[in-house]
Amino acid sequence: MPEIENRKTRKKGNTLKEHTQTIIIPQLSPEVLEQARKAAAAGKTSEEIEQEALAAAERQHQETAAAAGQAAAEPPRTEAAPPKETPRPRSTRRTRSEAEAELAQSIHDDHLWLNNPVMVRGLGLAPVVAAAISGQTALMLCAASVLLLTTTRVLAVAVCHLTGNRFRGVIYSFSAALLYIPAYLILSNLFGSDLSLLGIYLPMLVVEPAITKRMEADELETIGEAFRRGINNTIGLCISTLLIGCLRELLADGTVFGRVILPVPPLPLADKPGAGFIIVGLIAAVWTAIGGAYVHYKLEEVRHLYADRKR
Repeated sequence: MPEIENRKTRKKGNTLKEHTQTIIIPQLSPEVLEQARKAAAAGKTSEEIEQEALAAAERQHQETAAAAGQAAAEPPRTEAAPPKETPRPRSTRRTRSEAEAELAQSIHDDHLWLNNPVMVRGLGLAPVVAAAISGQTALMLCAASVLLLTTTRVLAVAVCHLTGNRFRGVIYSFSAALLYIPAYLILSNLFGSDLSLLGIYLPMLVVEPAITKRMEADELETIGEAFRRGINNTIGLCISTLLIGCLRELLADGTVFGRVILPVPPLPLADKPGAGFIIVGLIAAVWTAIGGAYVHYKLEEVRHLYADRKR
């Protein structure tokens, strides 16, 4: 009996040793170890505890791998950048000052009416008053202006570009004198002996302010601008010259280019220089009055248009 009890005691001691032994599984998380400890306390064998620990470790590994794969699949979160402030589009509406400046520039560029070289600026008065006494002489003056005014301006500007905008007065005078020779030959072939009716006023075009006045400007214009403005001045000068010449012929002789319009001339002295000054003055007064009224109307239109806006 004592032997049997000793055997039971030894067997019970072995079982207690098996129950109380600790199984260390490397690379396990604290949660898995805690689960293994609870299983050992519950009286499970070492094989069962080891299997549960391995199964728990496998589940943990799978969960970790699945979380890593999901994190790799999702795009990285980036903080949304604050929206950039889009610049406000610049207003295309003109201000009153800009509108007035544009109107002034358009008036300055209108050499046909609002800024006519003869009626408004008083250029070319000597040949117009003394030589434009008929439609024929006015036409010859227009032809001379066409040959001299634009070409002189373009040639002088081109030379001024080469000289650095120095000696402009001399350059303009020499350019006009140089171009006068071929211009006279062309006019002589066109009008023949009638060209002598212009007298001294034809060669005086070489120093006429209508041709050489550009030398007074400070800035140097481009060749393209010189050509465009020269054409505009030439057209304005020709319109004024033809108007005055035809009107004086009508008043003095009752004809226009030799054709009878009035049987009795109303003013026989209209072809004289003194009467020419009076006629040109009256035409210029009416011309500028109409032009001034138009400019005043445009300015008032701009003021009313921008009355409610800030200047």
